[in-house]
Amino acid sequence: MRHLLPAIALLFASSLSAAPPHVHGEARLEIALEGETLLIHFDSPLDNLLGFEHFPRTAGERQAVAALKAQLEAPEKLFDLTPEARCQALPPEIASPLFAGRREAAHVDLDADYRWRCTRPDELRAVRTQLFAEFPRLKRIRLDFAGPRGQQSDMLTPARTGFRW
Repeated sequence: MRHLLPAIALLFASSLSAAPPHVHGEARLEIALEGETLLIHFDSPLDNLLGFEHFPRTAGERQAVAALKAQLEAPEKLFDLTPEARCQALPPEIASPLFAGRREAAHVDLDADYRWRCTRPDELRAVRTQLFAEFPRLKRIRLDFAGPRGQQSDMLTPARTGFRW
């Protein structure tokens, strides 16, 4: 998947001119449809997902980090795609210093890269996310999309969880 990430960076070059700020309650989705491949990059402060960002100090916090990683590794529970597109999820790549067991300074983020192969990509018209339902501390998601018909931006909220193109 890492070889496809430069394509996302190129597609969103204008929107990624500056690193997104680390704001609790906010996250970012970058979605690209390239041929039969749908790519979704999710970037969020860990506070939105765990309620803390520090290295786990207790057994409960260690358990919460492990549960979060397992939850993020199930894209079918986080994203709903147009069924007619017949998309098959591939293994995601989830990265965070907490998952690697590294102690970091405060304000630790999560990066997750998801990929699907779609046998009928022309039928893929929308993505709906369950991220707000799974992570109630999340209040807004800035979304950037690039596909065959161009680029779009949007803002998702708990009341507006879907994006159509």
